[in-house]
Amino acid sequence: MGSQGMVIGLPPVLQSLKEQLEEYLSPDDLPIHNPVYSYKWFPRKPDPSRLFSITVSPPTTSLQVERDPASGEITGLREVWNKDAGATSKNSLSMGRAPGPLEEVVRGSSTNFPFWPGGFPEPDLSKDDAKEEFILDSENLLTKHPKLSRGMSFESSEKAKEVEKPEEVSNDLVVNITDILKLDDNDLNFFDVKEEKSPSKGLALSLDDLNEDDETIVKSFTIESSPTPPPKKEEFVLKLSDTSKSHLERREKSTEWAEHIDVNEPVDDYSSQIPNPACTYPFELDTFQKQAILHLEKRDCVFVAAHTSAGKTVVAEYAVALTLRNMTRAIYTSPIKALSNQKYKDFKVKFDDVGLLTGDIQINPKASCIIMTTEILQSMLYNGSDLIRDLEWVIFDEVHYINNAERGHVWEEVLIMLPSSVSIVLLSATVPNTIEFADWIGRIKKRKIYVISTSKRPVPLEHFLYTGTGGKTKDDIFLLVDASGNFITKGYNDALASKTEKPKKGQQPQGPKHGAQFMGEKQEKNMWIGLIDHLSKRDLLPIVAFTLSKKRCNGNASQLLSQDLTTQREKGEIHSFIKRCTEKLP
Repeated sequence: MGSQGMVIGLPPVLQSLKEQLEEYLSPDDLPIHNPVYSYKWFPRKPDPSRLFSITVSPPTTSLQVERDPASGEITGLREVWNKDAGATSKNSLSMGRAPGPLEEVVRGSSTNFPFWPGGFPEPDLSKDDAKEEFILDSENLLTKHPKLSRGMSFESSEKAKEVEKPEEVSNDLVVNITDILKLDDNDLNFFDVKEEKSPSKGLALSLDDLNEDDETIVKSFTIESSPTPPPKKEEFVLKLSDTSKSHLERREKSTEWAEHIDVNEPVDDYSSQIPNPACTYPFELDTFQKQAILHLEKRDCVFVAAHTSAGKTVVAEYAVALTLRNMTRAIYTSPIKALSNQKYKDFKVKFDDVGLLTGDIQINPKASCIIMTTEILQSMLYNGSDLIRDLEWVIFDEVHYINNAERGHVWEEVLIMLPSSVSIVLLSATVPNTIEFADWIGRIKKRKIYVISTSKRPVPLEHFLYTGTGGKTKDDIFLLVDASGNFITKGYNDALASKTEKPKKGQQPQGPKHGAQFMGEKQEKNMWIGLIDHLSKRDLLPIVAFTLSKKRCNGNASQLLSQDLTTQREKGEIHSFIKRCTEKLP
């Protein structure tokens, strides 16, 4: 800096803003392979027609046809408000939102909103602040866990202090007959209610006209009065009427959201109720199958808790046939992929439009009936798949997997997330508390579940014990439990006597003598050969043998390679099948 003046501005080491701007806009820095940006050589030409190619906003109204209720003729058109205008999978949970791209139709996208689950009231978002009011409204929030006595309060601090004041508790233990018998207000119509002033200090109960069970329940409660006598007040004396017993029995079978169907009542007018069935069968349907089909025609949710081999698949097939008739869609879920593959093979024989969707296989995913694992359906619901729009039925096979500690939550989430337009078919043979389970589902979906079960197993289940080791003992088989579930003591004693007989010279003992031990390889081979021969003579093959050891299972399989279990015709079919499969491989 000199003495005659001083420099004002940026240091000389930096370029001025004007030089930087000229260098940035220089043609030398523009891309030579994209002449669109080179406006110097390709000047812009005015194109007024571009003003007409604008993006049209979604219509806020639509036209609805008005018809004559008597003749069905069109009488006019009516303009209605479209509440889902502008709704997409990225901002709405409504079924009326715009469809997504084609590549997301089947599996959806993780950025999509799911559809609104059925059974939950939808918020009214017509107002500007409706969404915020719905979230912040204390009436829509859970303030207390059902098992806890206290919870969270959303009131102001002064009101919270008033709420936290303990309530005055009466010195007497007051027991109500409705609490003892677990009756609601509707059940009081079955009682003779008389208003009396009780001379005693406690609750006055009349045990007149009570049956033995109810009287025992009432007497089990001890009512003791406190030293300080309470003020006199009017009491109600309840007397059981004659119709109360039958009413209590009905309550044990059905609840508000679950109704038990009596399969012992025959369905005589089945053909008149369903003159044009969606699917027919070459055999006479059982009563429980007819009852289930009648409810399927009404689009009711059913829970078929029938025994094994009773014919639960018939109900599932009829639900699929309904979707084909109504041009909608059905999803059949199974817990494991092997069962999904088997059901796809079975359904493909009866129906043409069937698809399979698992983690590694995808066959005709847009079919009317799609068979998949429950995890796939869970992913589709969370990802907002557009296939859910056309969904009419969801069939849950082996629904007792909901009790699985690791995977049970998948069934719970799917049942909760299904939209209200979807009806449910539940299939299982091993759910003990069917009414309780169906009532839980009904309360969630706000739809009644009809429980249909069978009284006995159609194919008798008997338990035998085989003690033979080949040779003369290959037919030593004894009945331990008969088809009625009765234990056969004679069969057990005979089996024990056969087991404890002194083995021949050079023969190893059959069971544990001084500790845990197994048969020798030769003796175990003879045992399997004798068992196979015994079952083959009685036409009981094929069978499934469970060996709780992978090493022994492989060893038994290698030892039985000499057994011939197929005919010449069956051998030819096996070779042809293997040849066709190997020819398809690259």
